[in-house]
Amino acid sequence: MTEFGKEIVRIFGEACALDEDVTEKSRLKELSLDSLSFISALVRIEDETGLEFELEELNMDNWETVGDFIKGAEEKSNEIKRKEA
Repeated sequence: MTEFGKEIVRIFGEACALDEDVTEKSRLKELSLDSLSFISALVRIEDETGLEFELEELNMDNWETVGDFIKGAEEKSNEIKRKEA
């Protein structure tokens, strides 16, 4: 897993209400995240990575696993880098 991915896993782990072992394979709906803690995690990810998520990306139902979210965030990051090059 990339450092970027590890950072996202860490942020989701810290956002959970319970002490959970969060991995790429963790299903978001099975973690102790409610909609507010999910949005809080996204805000932290935006702050720490410089990414900006679209409105439809703010719904936890749009992501099955943490790995799916990481993949989407990495694609968004790569798109920004391509535009800047």
